[in-house]
Amino acid sequence: MRKVLLTTTALVALGGVSTASAIEVSGGYNFDYRDTSNTGVSADAANVSGNTMGSDGNIDFSGSVTTDAGLTFGGMIRIETNNTTGRTAAIEDQGAYISGDFGYIMMGQTDGIVDGMDNFMTSGNVQEVGNTTTRATAVGLNGSSNVSDNEATGKIGYRSPEVSGFQIGVSHEDAGSAATANNDLTSWIVTYDLGVAKLGYAQAKIKNASNTGADVTQTHYGASTSMAGIGLNVGFGTDKTAGAAGAADTSKIDTVDFELTYDVSDAASLYITTVKSEEKTGTNAGDKLDGQSYGLSYSIAPGASLLLEYTSSDYEDATVNTNGDGRTTTAVSLNVSF
Repeated sequence: MRKVLLTTTALVALGGVSTASAIEVSGGYNFDYRDTSNTGVSADAANVSGNTMGSDGNIDFSGSVTTDAGLTFGGMIRIETNNTTGRTAAIEDQGAYISGDFGYIMMGQTDGIVDGMDNFMTSGNVQEVGNTTTRATAVGLNGSSNVSDNEATGKIGYRSPEVSGFQIGVSHEDAGSAATANNDLTSWIVTYDLGVAKLGYAQAKIKNASNTGADVTQTHYGASTSMAGIGLNVGFGTDKTAGAAGAADTSKIDTVDFELTYDVSDAASLYITTVKSEEKTGTNAGDKLDGQSYGLSYSIAPGASLLLEYTSSDYEDATVNTNGDGRTTTAVSLNVSF
């Protein structure tokens, strides 16, 4: 990724600035083609082509300063444009951070700390499209096992240094100040790197938006390992929704996902993922989502890559066995970073 020095600034921070700040510019562009087919209850209407071409571009502006006390203050603003918004530029991510021997503190409207630490125990980090169907989404079944993170929501977070293989992270999102914006999200994670494998456990609590007590508790644990170009991620997640005013739980969704990768060469890699998500209680008890993804990633040159992915997903309604649906998607994506 090429970084362009635009300017330097003279700032006064805690302990005095010992390293001048430079604004760095980087970015990327993605163009993809997708062919999607829906079957069953959610089958496509007659003459629906299912084909679409899309694009997504972004430019990042970032910079940092280091004080005489050894603290680094930095920030980033990402401007995005894509075809679904009529090519109108908008701020996608923005945030600041402070780092030092104590660890790393972030704040802003961007990916949270836990979201950045749990990729090794989920399949969602490698997929382009992911697995779901129309009805599986409607009943809340999950395409991956990780806990929630809302990129556009303001948040703060902390990540510790790694000590004897252990590392912790915590994040808090504030949903807003309105009467129906009590759905703040607090999450944390603990990871342990053994060298031959990495283990992790994460948990999140999402308060009910109207403060009825129907809060959501999410848990996620898993592991990863790699050897001779083969990598394996496995994750187990649970989303539990409490009943209002202390009533019995209304939902408990268990999700398991696997990711198997293989480096064919320095330039090419293959991956296979599978996900199973099932509602265990409530009015949708027994509903299931099963999905698989198959992908090929190829590095054309430094900063340019091609991705091919095929996904197949099926939803089964336990109450009405003829009420399921399915979805297949083929995606080809060209990615250029600069």
